[in-house]
Amino acid sequence: MDVLPDLPKRLWFSLITTSQIDPNTKWSQLSKKQRISLSQVLTSLPIHFHGKDTNKEEFVTAGGVMLSNVDLKRMESKQVPGLFFVGEALNVDGVTGGFNFQNCWTSGYVAGVAAADSTLLMEKKEEI
Repeated sequence: MDVLPDLPKRLWFSLITTSQIDPNTKWSQLSKKQRISLSQVLTSLPIHFHGKDTNKEEFVTAGGVMLSNVDLKRMESKQVPGLFFVGEALNVDGVTGGFNFQNCWTSGYVAGVAAADSTLLMEKKEEI
């Protein structure tokens, strides 16, 4: 399956295999069941954490979604409304430690507020 232009290949491979989709499948060949499965993985994949870390092994992963493709006031994709990117999903490089953590926390907060606002706006439109 073709990789979206700004999505890291390893992430995309993990998402489609979790959705039980063969990586060689073309978009036009996806069944309704596969599209639903991918949609569920993209919107509600549980990620489990075990224990806690002392934050002594942090590192920055290079790559990710280009900032030019993101509305930085909302952390929302310019190409796919309602899709938000934060932290290391973004192509941001910096000194490890506090700077990277701050980027993750701040962008997560901004995206969360924007996503909540979008949801409330959609609900109001449905009421009309």
